[in-house]
Amino acid sequence: MKRSIIAVVAAFVLVLTGANAFAQVQVSGKKEIAIFALGYYGWNIPLETLGTIDVDIQRVFLDLGRFTIFGMEKRFAAKDVEEFIKVLRQTKEANFVMPEKYQFGEEFLTEADFNKLTGAFIIAVPVVTSFNSQLVNQDWETDIKTNVTFIDVASGTMIGLADVETSGSSRETQYKSIQSAIDGIPMQLQFEIRKVSAFQNVTRVLAASGSTVDMQLGKDMGVKVGDEYAIIESVVLEGLLDEREVGLILINEVGTTRSRGTLRYSGIPLEKDVQLREIPRLGVDLDLYAHALSFYEHPYDNALGFMIGARGELTRGFYNLKPFAAIEAVLDLDMIVPLNIIAGLQYSMYLRRLEFGGRVGVAGGSNIIVQFLEEELADDDKEWFTHYGLSGGGFASLLVTRDMKIFVEVQADFMLGIFGDIFQSLGNYGSLQVGLGVSLKQ
Repeated sequence: MKRSIIAVVAAFVLVLTGANAFAQVQVSGKKEIAIFALGYYGWNIPLETLGTIDVDIQRVFLDLGRFTIFGMEKRFAAKDVEEFIKVLRQTKEANFVMPEKYQFGEEFLTEADFNKLTGAFIIAVPVVTSFNSQLVNQDWETDIKTNVTFIDVASGTMIGLADVETSGSSRETQYKSIQSAIDGIPMQLQFEIRKVSAFQNVTRVLAASGSTVDMQLGKDMGVKVGDEYAIIESVVLEGLLDEREVGLILINEVGTTRSRGTLRYSGIPLEKDVQLREIPRLGVDLDLYAHALSFYEHPYDNALGFMIGARGELTRGFYNLKPFAAIEAVLDLDMIVPLNIIAGLQYSMYLRRLEFGGRVGVAGGSNIIVQFLEEELADDDKEWFTHYGLSGGGFASLLVTRDMKIFVEVQADFMLGIFGDIFQSLGNYGSLQVGLGVSLKQ
């Protein structure tokens, strides 16, 4: 009997130990990666436009902080990648005999090259899959599609694919339009890499107090102020691990090996070793809104109007103070449907799901809409830039889901007409506004 009790207790402890081991918290570490040069075989891309693109691509991986990299000077064409993966798998077979060299398109890989590659955990192969550059309405326009294939060396399988589409234009030369498209590759590539699940940071809570959360990982793994991390609840049932997002943390302070964040919401108590996972974002909140306004063209000429607008707020790299830009159209039939562009700064304070703050910016006005709607305007009235002024206001928002907020805001604008009162449509105007909107996290 005594032995039976001991056996049951031992089995129970073993089950608990196994479950805990299975659901053990994970923390990301640096991955070794071999990066091939950008392949562009089959596409007529001028060599002088490529410049330092290979170094720029490697710098993207370096700036992400989560890789130890070494570069390969070889370039593959898109059709060679699949063949390379096939050969890489063959090298894992016990009876495989490595030839003196392998040819992939116009490139050769020797045994020494393969030995170098198999010393890494991951291989990245960037190739141009589409290139189009032509003259359109007196402008040179270039579109480039680039794919980066990520290969797990251990298994010889593809673990991720980053698709990057960039465009460039120039009225001067085709060279400048191609260069502009190529220069855009590194910026978009960083976001696409962070979207690959194998490269997303996973970490743990070090300590939590109120709305303040300390987590492992910092600059050493590419964490930035404004990044968001999901709180993960892990449950083991009959040996199967089930994970789901139950909360959100916004990073406000980044150290060398740890970071501090603000708790936005959580469905579980936060304590040491709770699992966290990076939410990859481009780093822009896109606001779409509509305002009702008390509108005046002159100090004593009041009227009611309506306005629609779109605003982008930079979030990655920013916490309380962040830059924004907005474009707004005032819909008033007595006016010329002015289009306002505003750029400025926004200050935010956070209280769990709530966010409060204010904005101030400089504005410029244009009657560009009228150029297309009312061709009968006098020549003197056809000016692209017609107003300048100031805009400011306050807002309150509610985080409804991980990726969406709704908000209310008040705003005041005052715009000075550059052309005075020669035309009523180009005179001074201003407004007091109140509105609603939705914000989508990108």
